[in-house]
Amino acid sequence: MAAAAAAVRRSLATGAAPVFLLRGQLLVRLLSTQTQSQSLPRTPADLAHLKSSIRNAAHSPDTLAELFVSGLSHPAFLADRPLFAYSVHRLASADRRDLVASILSTSLTSLPAPHPSEGFLTRLISLYSAAGMPDHSLSTFRIVTPPSDRALSALLSAYHANRLYDRAIHAFRTLPAELGIKPSVVSHNVLLKSLVAAGDVASARALFDEMPAKAGVEPDIVSCNEILKGYLNKDDHATFDQFLKDNTTGGSKRLKPNVGTYNLRMAALCSKGRSFEAAELLDAMEAKGVPPNRGSFDTVIHGLCKEGEVGAAVALFKTMPDVPRPNGKGVFPNSETYIMLLDALVNKGVFGPALEVFKQCLEKRWVPPLQAVEGLMKGLLKSRKAKHAKEVAMAMRKAVKGDAKEEWQKVEAEFSFQPAAKKE
Repeated sequence: MAAAAAAVRRSLATGAAPVFLLRGQLLVRLLSTQTQSQSLPRTPADLAHLKSSIRNAAHSPDTLAELFVSGLSHPAFLADRPLFAYSVHRLASADRRDLVASILSTSLTSLPAPHPSEGFLTRLISLYSAAGMPDHSLSTFRIVTPPSDRALSALLSAYHANRLYDRAIHAFRTLPAELGIKPSVVSHNVLLKSLVAAGDVASARALFDEMPAKAGVEPDIVSCNEILKGYLNKDDHATFDQFLKDNTTGGSKRLKPNVGTYNLRMAALCSKGRSFEAAELLDAMEAKGVPPNRGSFDTVIHGLCKEGEVGAAVALFKTMPDVPRPNGKGVFPNSETYIMLLDALVNKGVFGPALEVFKQCLEKRWVPPLQAVEGLMKGLLKSRKAKHAKEVAMAMRKAVKGDAKEEWQKVEAEFSFQPAAKKE
């Protein structure tokens, strides 16, 4: 365990991590020595209190890191994936990647096993990726023993997530031969995704066709979806349709379409102005035992809005909570769905339903774009609904925060019902 952790620190110190990261490590270690001697979490209640304290310290990076390190001696803390992800996200958002490197490298010395497991190291690879630190992902990958396809997939995904497509492609072409790794279909799929994202659909298609003979790996439906995405990105609908037919409804492969496949089909139809046909696929999915997800509905709603069919879009939106799901009932819209609908309704001049969507947004604490709300207020005033327009303005005053508050005051100043200035 100590040797593996030391290997990470050496790797970080020899190129992957600048000096300020190592200084941050020392800072956290000094802090953690004090904290561990004073308040180690010994009971479930102690651990729950520590986790709560970490979340409450979201706006104090140094405190968050100190608290985090103090919990690393507890096995249940080490196994808490959401808390690791949350802590890394908060530190990275505060631009404290020095502390990200510190808490993650320190976690290696706290493992109860004789050495870090493949699973733990692949988790670190992904966490460094989420923090925008792909060089650290590579350093961590290098100490996975023996080298594995699982770790390779995590590294390739880290490069892809950080839009380093060339590095993902290069890593796939060099690391397996260097380390004796046989890439699985999962690693091939990340490579396909990177090739498509880089715009090299021809190479992605060639790889797809060669996988069985050259790598002994059969493409799966995820592989198929990546190629479909590439053709869709290039508006090559004829090849999209033929490839779909060859791999899912005919030929020798006959891969079973999943929700991603259907979403791509719907996106293709919507891009050709055939959103009502895309909506029919929602029923086809249910009949085939493939439950639609939020992306399915967002794709069709966006297509309908783009075609000016806002009534149909709202009607479809209202059906989402009633869609049967394997683990319950309903597909729930997110902020993007609401904002998309609000923009479309305002642009179409349908202000009654737009007002309802606006209210639902604020109920969920999602503040819509100021331009859309301005258009809503103007529309309500033209429709002789000044009272509703004023209610919108008052609601926005309470909802907007930070810099948006000043921007909203400028918007509201255009209307006659803005609040009167306070007397000195």
